Amino acid sequence: MDEIPTRRIYAERLNRVLDYIAANLEGDLSLESLAQVACFSPYHFHRLFKGAFGETVHQHVQRQRLERSARLLKSAPDRTATEIALEVGYPGLSEFSRAFKKHFGTSPGAWDRVTPLPNSKICQAPEPFPRYDPAELAEIEARQEFRIRMKTFPRSRFAFFRVHDAYGNQRLVDAYTQLIAWLGSQGLGYRDVVIAGMSQDDPEVTPPEKCRYDMGALWPLDLDLESADPLADAGVLGGLLSERGPDAAALSRTSRAVEAWRPGGTPLAEGMSFRDFDACPAACMYLGGALDLFDRAYQFLFRHWLPESRYMPADLPGMELFRRVPEEIGWETFDIESVLPLAAP
Repeated sequence: MDEIPTRRIYAERLNRVLDYIAANLEGDLSLESLAQVACFSPYHFHRLFKGAFGETVHQHVQRQRLERSARLLKSAPDRTATEIALEVGYPGLSEFSRAFKKHFGTSPGAWDRVTPLPNSKICQAPEPFPRYDPAELAEIEARQEFRIRMKTFPRSRFAFFRVHDAYGNQRLVDAYTQLIAWLGSQGLGYRDVVIAGMSQDDPEVTPPEKCRYDMGALWPLDLDLESADPLADAGVLGGLLSERGPDAAALSRTSRAVEAWRPGGTPLAEGMSFRDFDACPAACMYLGGALDLFDRAYQFLFRHWLPESRYMPADLPGMELFRRVPEEIGWETFDIESVLPLAAP
């Protein structure tokens, strides 16, 4: 096996492990079980994992459990710390409290779930944007600045580049450029699919050098290409695609290409992975403008709307679906559909 395909296989397997950990925080995440997911021996897997991500498997699992718990504590103020401790894989409240305090500098019981955590990234560097207090967020809702619409996120397939240490550098732009080139090699353009970005971490609790962002292309599966409107039941993805007016031939061509987006199918570019998502409800919000607007909207969504709603976030990343891409409007402003996957009520 030559050098480049080997690197691609390793990257795909390690990305598979990261996604498995995120989806199974309450389960068995021992070195041995994760090595099986990666199809490596435990000894070699441990060395490969640390070499790729700069932390041991145990350190990564503990950090993901604690960061997930912080997100749950913020988004579900009525839930007890014990419930959340069990959900993220701790045997009880005492073990969880000790680990939480060691990591964040305060115990979950002492944290008001609003004030930034003492040891989180947000307290280690100056804020580029203002932080809104609860009264200001309530005023944003009263003024109806942002409209949250409930839609379906359909069963779909994602071909993506995972970018580590993703913010404040050129890495996301480079990943996007590689993605467009890879689509071109498959006979597709950016208007044939939904270009999407997915932040795997919450920058308020994850150290910046550990933040991961997936840049890729989404396509709804299960399309009935014989129907009069194949995109009618494809939820938020179908809505975005239908605005471009694709004909039956274009939908069929893209669907055939996406069928091969799987291990052993379409050749991956170096650093790419594939992932399938199940259908789920989603809170959707149209956003058009500069980054300060996005920051304001996400504070409203995660710090006000979600805790006040009857919904719980799914164990899936938030998604930014590009209505128009940088080729059309550049990188200074954005035109996206923000999608927050939700657990079934």
